[in-house]
Amino acid sequence: MLTLREALEMPVFATAQVVAGHAGLDNEISWVHIVEIPDAHYRWKRHGVLLLTAGYGLRDAPQRQAGLVPRLVEQGFAGMVFSTGYYFDHVPEVIRREAERAGFPLIETGREVLFIEITEAILEQIVNRQYHLLQQSTQIHEQLTGLVLEGGDLQSLAATLARLLERSVTIESASLRVLAAAQHGSVDEARTRSVNGGRTTAELAQHLLDEGIYDQLLQRKGPLHVAPRPDLGMHMERIVAPILVEGEIYGYIWIIAGDRPLTDLDELAIVRGATVAALILFKEQAVHAAEAALRGDFLEQLLSDTGDPTALSDGARRLDYRLERPHQVLLVRGISPDGSAVHTFPDDVGDWLRKRGLEALLVWRNENLVLVLESEQEEAGERLAQDLVHAISHPARRILVGIGGLSPPGTGLRNSFSQASQAVEIGAALGNQEGVLAFSNLGLLNWLYHLPPGALEANTYFQKICSLAEHDAGRQGQLLKSLETYLDHGGALLEAAEALYVHRNTLLHRLERLETLLEIDLRDPWQRLNLFAAIKAYRLHSG
Repeated sequence: MLTLREALEMPVFATAQVVAGHAGLDNEISWVHIVEIPDAHYRWKRHGVLLLTAGYGLRDAPQRQAGLVPRLVEQGFAGMVFSTGYYFDHVPEVIRREAERAGFPLIETGREVLFIEITEAILEQIVNRQYHLLQQSTQIHEQLTGLVLEGGDLQSLAATLARLLERSVTIESASLRVLAAAQHGSVDEARTRSVNGGRTTAELAQHLLDEGIYDQLLQRKGPLHVAPRPDLGMHMERIVAPILVEGEIYGYIWIIAGDRPLTDLDELAIVRGATVAALILFKEQAVHAAEAALRGDFLEQLLSDTGDPTALSDGARRLDYRLERPHQVLLVRGISPDGSAVHTFPDDVGDWLRKRGLEALLVWRNENLVLVLESEQEEAGERLAQDLVHAISHPARRILVGIGGLSPPGTGLRNSFSQASQAVEIGAALGNQEGVLAFSNLGLLNWLYHLPPGALEANTYFQKICSLAEHDAGRQGQLLKSLETYLDHGGALLEAAEALYVHRNTLLHRLERLETLLEIDLRDPWQRLNLFAAIKAYRLHSG
């Protein structure tokens, strides 16, 4: 795009003088417009318009002179060329003063400079630049399209785009795992850490989530400029665009500014790149879908008591699944706050397992990932789950894992799958978004989960908790949360206060209010036990 600073280098402006608003000379010009009509409102659909005027409508209206520049700034005009020698010998002082205050470029020319000459010169430059930009964009599109036709992968795409733009490029999955990266020139610390670690850092991901970047990408379905954040190591501007497959976000493509400002070509190129990345991922997804269907059918046979033994044996042979060995089910739930596609989640888990040299049956089922692990001890599944959460859980996708017990050889997976499902459902009902829950450790929680409504309604302590929840809802209170945290920490006042981020005395005051409101005695261990059970029952059944 043409800036005012660049336009002033044209011969047509040889005698022109910038009399105010030097701070805005890098404003971009999108069009030129001439206004001489009195009472003109200067409304224009475009931003970046350069206004040309000799001031006819302003000569007998001081009040219009004072309000002109603020209106132009509000409408997003790039600047104003004021021709003198017709109605004014110089730009009125009030206009010059307002322009300087607003950083709005004000250019004074003599009557020898015709508006038609200015218009033709600027529009010619704009059209030429747009044509050149279109040519460059078309060339990039042709090269990237050829890359797909030749069977190129995401790494080839990143390398090609980096070479064409002379900028660094990164391609990430929906869970912010680095799928491909190519460096051209200097990069900042945040980009280096992400590439070396194989994923956007948790701190930066949380910042992008808090700033609503991923929500905006989901809504716009187009590129977005991301400002630097030096305290997070992000010293350079970026453009990010979503990679969309059938309307879902399957990943993101980033272009890093490097040591020169980003341009319109970068924005056009990233759109082309995102489209090509979507084609590559869609092709990979088609291959994965066929493999997933085979694994899904086999899992259904393992969960069925009436399956065909011959078909089961054939499926086990194709998938290298040893029916003669005990197995354990882990149910993995990936919670993504930005609404991006969850179908890339199995790839993240599968890659992590392969790097550890582990084999497991992975099946996407009912918005959860079923992981069937060959195991001799129940503790092995819990250790693996803890490692998985530690390695993969991330602000872009929190991971909650439910663990079932061992299934001996020849017994199928129905029981272990049911236990893992209950564990993850109980964890989610209790408000957990991240962590590991083994069915064998649920104890009281499993009983509470299966209680019929009638048993709950007849329980005095459950009714107290329901009334406390209603009390909090009407007053935006924190009494129920405070009581639950206090009981979760075994009555340790200081630890509970720290978990609630309140002072010890504040929590003590809340507990005293609770005792009065509910007519309870928190020194009584029997009452504490019943209140603890009632709160968990409320969490499990109130959703």
